[in-house]
Amino acid sequence: MGNSSSVPFQGYRCGGNRDNSSRQKHGRSYNGTLAAGQPLCYSFAGENSGGGGGQAKGHWGDRVNAVRRFRTVALVFMVWTLTLNAFHVSQAMGQESQTAQGPPVPAASPADPEQGKRLFAQNCSTCHGADAGGGDGPDLHGVPASLGDPTVQGIIRRGIPGTAMPGSSTVSEKEAANIVAYLRTMDSTTASGVATGDPKKGESLYNSSGCSACHMIAGQGGSIGPELTRIGAMRGATNLKGRLQDPGANLPQVGEGAFGNRWTQYLMYHAIEKDGRVVEGVRVGEDSFTIVLKDAGGKFHGLWKPDLRSLEKEPGRSFMPSFKDTLSAAQLDDLVAYLMSLKNAQ
Repeated sequence: MGNSSSVPFQGYRCGGNRDNSSRQKHGRSYNGTLAAGQPLCYSFAGENSGGGGGQAKGHWGDRVNAVRRFRTVALVFMVWTLTLNAFHVSQAMGQESQTAQGPPVPAASPADPEQGKRLFAQNCSTCHGADAGGGDGPDLHGVPASLGDPTVQGIIRRGIPGTAMPGSSTVSEKEAANIVAYLRTMDSTTASGVATGDPKKGESLYNSSGCSACHMIAGQGGSIGPELTRIGAMRGATNLKGRLQDPGANLPQVGEGAFGNRWTQYLMYHAIEKDGRVVEGVRVGEDSFTIVLKDAGGKFHGLWKPDLRSLEKEPGRSFMPSFKDTLSAAQLDDLVAYLMSLKNAQ
């Protein structure tokens, strides 16, 4: 059909024989003036008539260029938007970091050994002894030095799984640190002072002064006072000399708080019965109507409170006598030297 022959081109489609009125009916873009009976070509994805091909190609090229320009502008806009957002996020993170850091945090207050001593009496003394020298639980002297403070604090709060050592969720980190600080004072007393006396003379003084009636060494002796088998590893020379001169100066105090009770206190009583008989001893049991005292000979006395003429506490008093006025300074040094030699007597 000459120039009217159909050629493939996207954007136009040639139909069959149509009259001129069909151009308006289809609402399409037609090329050229078609006589009745000639093939009809209109804009559509398909083929293009040969007669209007150049104009159609030009229009389609403009459209492609427009799409490309639009995509380029959209890409530039997207990159700009992402860059701006990244800048704002970076700025916000910097502000949050500054806010999180805030003002300088003041240094934590130092641990309080005195508070730790009270906490130890309330929570630990039942198993480890009033002086941490051991009982049902092990001796704790020197433990912070060997294990480190953080480890001991963790054991106090969380316990040791699989053993009789329980944790205590009611003890805070600060309170655990105070307990460890108290145990540290025992470390310092263990290392404080140097024994200058003669251990042999001190052993003779120990036996002649009646110490073995109350204290036990390697299974030999009394049970009124603490065992001294390892006293040299548990106490220092200065500490021991002070206890010999003033035995009642550092007695365990009554416990307070959730785990504290009056049984953690070393407390002597002076009782007078209705018949005038005097009983003096350390309390080992008590309720509303009765009290049990252990005297210096190790004998137990069960007393009915309503039948007593008087019952008085004697805080700060100990069965152990003071040697301040009965032994000379040299003799005290000898006795201390002997006690310091008791590291692990067999």
